Amino acid sequence: MPLPSTSTPGQSQTRTHGIGYSDEMEMADHSASAIRPSKDNGMIREKLTAIADVNTENTLEDQDATLLLSKSTPADAANMRRMGKPQQLIRHFRFLSTVSFVALATAAWEIGLFVLTPGLTDGGRAGLVWNVLWNIIGFGPIYLSMAEASKGWTSTIAWQAGNAQGLFLVGSLIQTMILINDDSYGFPSWQGTLLAFMAVLIAYTGVVYGAKVLPYWQNAVFVVHIFAYLGYIIPVWVSSPRATHAQVWTEFDNGGGWNSMGLSVLIGQLSGISTQCGGIDTAAHMSEEIEDAAYSVPRVMVAVYIINALIIFPGVVTVVYHIDDLNAALNDPTTYPAIYVLRGAMSVGWITVILVLIALLNVASNIVYLAAVTRDLFAFARDRGLPFSRWISKIDDKRHIPVNACVLSSGVACCLALIYIGSPLAFYAITSLGAVSLLQCYTLSIGCLLWRRLNYPETLPPAQFSLGRWGVPVNVAAVVYGTWCFFWAFWPQQTPVTAAGLNWAAPIFVAALIGAMLYFVFTAQKTYVGPVTEVEGRKEHFR
Repeated sequence: MPLPSTSTPGQSQTRTHGIGYSDEMEMADHSASAIRPSKDNGMIREKLTAIADVNTENTLEDQDATLLLSKSTPADAANMRRMGKPQQLIRHFRFLSTVSFVALATAAWEIGLFVLTPGLTDGGRAGLVWNVLWNIIGFGPIYLSMAEASKGWTSTIAWQAGNAQGLFLVGSLIQTMILINDDSYGFPSWQGTLLAFMAVLIAYTGVVYGAKVLPYWQNAVFVVHIFAYLGYIIPVWVSSPRATHAQVWTEFDNGGGWNSMGLSVLIGQLSGISTQCGGIDTAAHMSEEIEDAAYSVPRVMVAVYIINALIIFPGVVTVVYHIDDLNAALNDPTTYPAIYVLRGAMSVGWITVILVLIALLNVASNIVYLAAVTRDLFAFARDRGLPFSRWISKIDDKRHIPVNACVLSSGVACCLALIYIGSPLAFYAITSLGAVSLLQCYTLSIGCLLWRRLNYPETLPPAQFSLGRWGVPVNVAAVVYGTWCFFWAFWPQQTPVTAAGLNWAAPIFVAALIGAMLYFVFTAQKTYVGPVTEVEGRKEHFR
């Protein structure tokens, strides 16, 4: 329901349709006169928490004062009021730091170059190159649609799986470094799981105890992210053996044993899909901590989409051009073709240095990704959409972040890491789980937006980033391509399918859906208050 107001009906109507900067500041100054902030941020946090905890007792003037103290702009204040949500977090992020944050969270090349095995197995070099390229193009309408909506509709399970993927990769890279320096190392799965637990602990520590400095190191690490990428591809082009142009662009391979080459290439799309399902809409989940979010968030998403495309495609082409023996790359002891390429380009010492740098960048990525996952979980719990929502949505009074949501997200990541003990292909199962969950939510959400655009265009609020007359065709393309990718992301890599080679994303995803439906039927329908029910003006539009 909309936030309560003590204003007259005429005043309330004015607030619904917009508010000027001078009016906003005047009200904020008036209501904040008794709570001027000192240098101690504790007062700000206490005031935010106090007002967030009060529901019907709290006036719009109090809300405006709180938003001012939280470093919100007038547009931020108006949007939070329109969504019917109290401002509970402080807006530390600016445009550039948010671009860096999202680019690090997606880790385009640090993770993207380590999910190439499905595409090389089903499709070969040419299949991988082309499916990465067409997925870059195909995801364009999806991210444009999400940028226009800029509401972060991604499912909780998708973000939890994506979180586990990056944490798992850190542990796997540490094992790879040991193997490269000691050929006798057996690469036991249980050690990979324990190392993933260590990565979870590091990420948790960074998010909870480093919350105050989180926005301030993003830009510096983003620069390292770019230079480390160049440090990977330049030595490979200079020193590594090369495949022929025909092998890279026209020779396909059916390593999965499927009935036809075409089917094999389509199944191999998981690599291309995974490079795009990195969570560019991370910005939307951090929007309550971004200054002037309505303007910045959609532009951040588009900017990072372009940056990642310019990074991942040349990176994939680099790897594929320097796989001189496809079977040897797929059977490399490290299990990663990207590392097979490094082994042909440089000494063990330099490979170790590169891998240490990649692992550290993934640690930084894990910290920022866990921060976004935590905010996503917190937002859903704040709407009473999860079991134990009150505990999950609790804001820590000292750090002013949802610590309990961070604890739960870390625990889920540890549980998913246990899958690796039973199957070495667990990494790709987690990758697939994140992809199908994201695609399901992207497709349904954009489909709802398209339905609204076609049937009730007058109910769409004004946006600072709009597709205009291109909205319908872009939304249609997004729904069609999202559905296409969703279907193919469930397939296993090889046939015949064994328990170890099964794409475990399917049973996990189905189990999660069944659990969610049962929870809604028996509990959540009595307590869940979806965001749309609190948006100002909704009842007037749909009487």
